[in-house]
Amino acid sequence: MLQTIDMAIREAHIGLWFLVVGYYFFIFIFFLFFRYKKTRNPFQLAMALFFLLLAIGRCFYFVGDFYADISSLYGGLETQFSVLLSDPAVWLSAGAFFQWMALAILSATAAFMIFGKRWAEILFAIPAVLIGIVLALVPLAELDRQILSGGAGALYALFIPLLFWYLAWQSGGILRRSNLMLGLGFFVLFAGRVIHAARHVLADMVFLGSYTIPGILAPGLIIIGLILIATGNEWGQTQ
Repeated sequence: MLQTIDMAIREAHIGLWFLVVGYYFFIFIFFLFFRYKKTRNPFQLAMALFFLLLAIGRCFYFVGDFYADISSLYGGLETQFSVLLSDPAVWLSAGAFFQWMALAILSATAAFMIFGKRWAEILFAIPAVLIGIVLALVPLAELDRQILSGGAGALYALFIPLLFWYLAWQSGGILRRSNLMLGLGFFVLFAGRVIHAARHVLADMVFLGSYTIPGILAPGLIIIGLILIATGNEWGQTQ
C-alpha cells in the first residue's frame, strides 16, 4: 500500500515537472518566433535564450532527480532505470551548468537595461558563469554543493527581481507595471527553484520526512512565476 502511494506521489511530481519543462520550451518559442522575429528587440532574444537554457538544464535535473537518484526523492523506490542510471552526479552537474548560464544571460540583460553599458553586462554575468562552471566541473562534497547552489540561488532569487523593480521605479506608465510584474514573476519562479534545491532540508525539518509538499510546491510556484512573467512581457508590448 505504501509503495503504491509513493508511486502515485512520484508520478504527480513527474507530471508537474513535465509541465514546467513544456512551459519553458513554449515560452522560448514564443519569445523567439513571435516576439524577436517581429521586433528584433535584443531583450526578447535574451529572454528566449534564458528560457531555452532553463529548459535544457531542467531536462538534466529531471533525469537526475527522478531516474538516476531514486533515493533523493523517494527513499529507495526502484524503477526499471535504476541500473542504467546509477550515478546522478553527471546529470545534476550538467543541469546546474545550463541553469546558471541562463541566470548569467538574465543578469547581463537586466544590467544592460539599467546601465546601457557593455561592461555592466559582463560584470553582472561573471558570478553566475563562475558558479555554473564550479558546479559542473569541480568535485565538491554534497554539503558544499548544496550550500553553494542553495545560497547563491537564494541571493539571485532576490537580486534579479530587485533589478526589475528598480527598472520599474525608474520608468513609468505601462512600462512600470510591466517591470513590476516581471520582477514579481521572477521572484516567484526563483522561490520555487530555492524550495526545490532545499527540498531535503525542508522535508526533514519542516514536513516530517515527507517530500510531498515541497515536491508539489516547487514546480507549482515556478509555473505561477512563468505565468506572471508572460503577463508582464505582454503588458510591456502594449506601450
